Amino acid sequence: MLSTSLGRSEHPLLRRNYRVATTAIESFVDLVERCLRVLIPGALVYARPRMGKTHAVDYVCLHLARVRPEVLTVRMSCEHHRTDFEGPFFASLLIAAGASGDVLKRPITVKRQELIRRLRERLASRKGHIVVLFCDEAQRQSRNSYEWLRDVHDQLAYHGIRLITFLIGQPQLLAQKAGFQMSGDEQIVARFMIEQLLFHGIRDAAEAATCLAGYDKTRYPEGSGPSFTGFFVPKAFAAGLRLEGCGADLWNAFVRAHAKAQLNGSPAIQMDYFTRAIESLLAQGTGFDDSSLKLDESYWTRAVEESGYVGAQRSVV
Repeated sequence: MLSTSLGRSEHPLLRRNYRVATTAIESFVDLVERCLRVLIPGALVYARPRMGKTHAVDYVCLHLARVRPEVLTVRMSCEHHRTDFEGPFFASLLIAAGASGDVLKRPITVKRQELIRRLRERLASRKGHIVVLFCDEAQRQSRNSYEWLRDVHDQLAYHGIRLITFLIGQPQLLAQKAGFQMSGDEQIVARFMIEQLLFHGIRDAAEAATCLAGYDKTRYPEGSGPSFTGFFVPKAFAAGLRLEGCGADLWNAFVRAHAKAQLNGSPAIQMDYFTRAIESLLAQGTGFDDSSLKLDESYWTRAVEESGYVGAQRSVV
């Protein structure tokens, strides 16, 4: 039975406040680790909307906090502005670095100085020399933004600090890179766009199983409580049920829904809808949990329907 002391309503699955790995996320982690290992200054990661890029950045930040606590991670959301001004750009960077209050209203020179000072202080407290900057929705960045960011890179380098930047965004990032190459702005490409990674959703049964395994292993409370699967279907879990073994069934349920709705192209399931299907099934687990539970295709078909996948795909056709 579920332990009331664990607080079902507080469970991160019901609040959608958790992170599990996928094949694409593991590739992202590998890219970050490689850039850190050989100090590659920049890379771009691109995908269609809702493929799980933000989820992936969350996962990578948690990974770095666990295995490389000396590395400072900073996340900046690239905002769209009608006009290209240095002030708002540095204000966004300062906010990402943890600043607030009057400093955001100060002259640009002060903002620059405060940014460098704050990053140096935060690194000193963890005895590190690397800042990893994740720029979300980076396709909104202008050429001037990259030049200002290059200045930050150089100023930090003067103080012995390495800035490694990951541009996270939509496929327009590739067009930006090609444009910079065509226009001779190689300094931008060489600083921020050396490596590139196509981020993708779930593409087959094996990748589905990789993601499902995360629910069998991730615990709440972390380190001491039951796994997510064990929390919501404890009797079935105790009897040996593991979601990882359902990879083919869940994947096939999405394939059938894709075909039945006559959607274009091959299915590549965005993380938002893939995880919603799993959450739908687990959240209702108390209604069918049993030591003899077998999660056949009927369970996963219903979960895929409740994920909203088909409706979302039709809306963008």
